[in-house]
Amino acid sequence: MWGISKATDLLSNRHEPTNDEVNILLICPRDPCSILKTIANALVHDPSERIRFYVVEEHAHVLARHFLLLHAFFDESMPVRQRVQMYLEIFGNEKVSEKSANYVKEKARHLMDLVLDEKHLVGMEDMFDLSLLKQRDRDDLVSVFESWRRSTTSESNDARDTLLRRFYGNRYDSRIGVVDWDYHTSIKPVASIIHLRQFREWRLTGQAFEFGAAAYTVHNPTLSVPSLDGKGCSVDVSTGPFVSVGIDCERSNALTEELFQVHNKGTGAEQHRYSSTEVALFNMTSFIWAVTTGEKYQMTISGDVFSGLVKNESKVEINPLSNKTPKRQMFCIVPVKSCKPIYRKQKFNHYFQCAFVAHNATSTLKEERFYDLLENKTKLFVETCRFDLTKNESYKQEFLANVRQVLSSIKAVEMEETNDNQIDDVLQFTMTKP
Repeated sequence: MWGISKATDLLSNRHEPTNDEVNILLICPRDPCSILKTIANALVHDPSERIRFYVVEEHAHVLARHFLLLHAFFDESMPVRQRVQMYLEIFGNEKVSEKSANYVKEKARHLMDLVLDEKHLVGMEDMFDLSLLKQRDRDDLVSVFESWRRSTTSESNDARDTLLRRFYGNRYDSRIGVVDWDYHTSIKPVASIIHLRQFREWRLTGQAFEFGAAAYTVHNPTLSVPSLDGKGCSVDVSTGPFVSVGIDCERSNALTEELFQVHNKGTGAEQHRYSSTEVALFNMTSFIWAVTTGEKYQMTISGDVFSGLVKNESKVEINPLSNKTPKRQMFCIVPVKSCKPIYRKQKFNHYFQCAFVAHNATSTLKEERFYDLLENKTKLFVETCRFDLTKNESYKQEFLANVRQVLSSIKAVEMEETNDNQIDDVLQFTMTKP
């Protein structure tokens, strides 16, 4: 339900913008965070550039989450702070506030209208192009939205307990010790901004992001994903939703750098002053600020992620860019259930200038038809399993070796290759064609 790599600006390594439309293919990204970061940075650096994102998600529930999260992100009926917090609640929490639950139900009804009849674009004109969705795919999406709309206000913890028992197996009774072990061996060395208490809370209860005095009592229906075998639900209970936007950000000034301040360095009891929650809040606020104003977001008070909004509040509300910015004219999202419709259409030959492949979709890299879609000099991003806690170090190294071997065989050139003992969360390649 979420990626296991940091949100990536998919246009970051392009040396100069182009007046032509940029087409980006994402295969199983599982969340829209890289899309949002790419849009935000593009609007800051070159707001005239048009981008089309083709998002391939084989699971209807995951594709449906893209619709909802993008709708929440661009919903200007809510203040920025409320929008950011609601986005993160829906994105990462097993239980949400009653207000967020009602929002999901309301937008589920609107999204059903959108999928059934594109005339009902619910304020998202020109944002979605549904031309590659078959009627069966639309029906599947409608079924998901309908299940959200009819979800009860409270559900038992039986579903999560079943997931945890399946994940821990005979270690279930000692799961707290397992959580601590996983944190200290796999999370802290690479993402210590995620606090132990926060990671433990998410592992055991499903709560990742909580804000203020809000009561989180309503089941989040968007995380009810049927498993492929049809038995129970299939949701990540290993790594968590922190990696996409909660472990790093653009450190544009000293106040942002302070979000990663560590106390008691060198004592063996090091502790971050802030947590993954503040980093996630900053990232989402920055993305919304960029698409609203076309400018980079800056904190103005130490430790106050939203301080830049207070100083510039009127600017966010009345900036003319809010109404006629190319933010919706400059990009379009095309949801797809599989690569087959793209493979079959001649128009997509040598069509994409950038592609992203998630770690669980790397079998795509072995398909010759995939490379027919890419232009010469296409930037290819391949997610690794660095943050997959279900994989050991040997598997991760073997995974890297296999990806590099496949791509070197078709003359792809790796950018900024890491050494053999270091695993990055995303590998970057440039495609070279004769």
